[in-house]
Amino acid sequence: MKDALRASTRFDLHLHSNRSDGRFSAEEVLEHAVAGGLEVIALTDHDLSTPMPPGIHQIQGRPLLLLGGAEISGVHEDHELHLLVYFPGQIPEGFRAFCRAQCRERAQRYAEAVRRIGLRGLPLPGPRARSGEIALTRLHLAQALVEAKHAESTSDAFRRYLSDARGIVPHLSTMFTEGIRLARSFGGITSWAHPPLPAVEAYLGTFAAAGLQGLEAIRPGMKSTDRRRLRRHARQHGLFLTGGSDWHGWSRHDLGLFQVQAHEIRGFVDVLSAAVELI
Repeated sequence: MKDALRASTRFDLHLHSNRSDGRFSAEEVLEHAVAGGLEVIALTDHDLSTPMPPGIHQIQGRPLLLLGGAEISGVHEDHELHLLVYFPGQIPEGFRAFCRAQCRERAQRYAEAVRRIGLRGLPLPGPRARSGEIALTRLHLAQALVEAKHAESTSDAFRRYLSDARGIVPHLSTMFTEGIRLARSFGGITSWAHPPLPAVEAYLGTFAAAGLQGLEAIRPGMKSTDRRRLRRHARQHGLFLTGGSDWHGWSRHDLGLFQVQAHEIRGFVDVLSAAVELI
């Protein structure tokens, strides 16, 4: 696989399937990725490890390099933050077990949020969620609020019930720094997902000391000034950049409209290449 990655290789390192809050199955996400011209992707469901083996998959007669991944939720100073974790090879069972525990806690917090809302017609978590097979998110609760006619749309549900300011949905118990250390201990490559600039300026030193390796600084619709500021912060702490669309499949935007080329995330590619011989 010496030529698997080139400077122009097209990446998207932040995708979701219907195992968390995406619209499509994992297999369908791979098909959409190939149709959109992507060559390397990562499935990063919320607190769920990728169900299929990392490596080259032949989709519609074309090769697609799949990285194992997850988007881990953690808390720092009462702020919920998200950590992207990547595995170029087999995902360790210990990390998968951690993800299942996170998802079981997600089911518990979903049930607690239903209790706090106190409205009729909101279903409680099913057996797959309670066992940690799937990840319940705020979007699932927003959709349930719409179906029960307590909100006009998911955005209305978020505004009225599910924003952080409302305090209805509890945080998960994992500390963000703990998530970084745990991911690194299993050989995962780490990047802070959609990092808010004020949080970067306040906490990046702490997170880098805990083992954070990258910042997701290349994202759709991001201002060039913000990207430059993130790039500067990353350079100051010796971190690489990553990029991803955070695609869930619910909008009309096709997967692949946003792409990151390998030369834009060279530091990440170098770490990836050191972990497994791809180039």
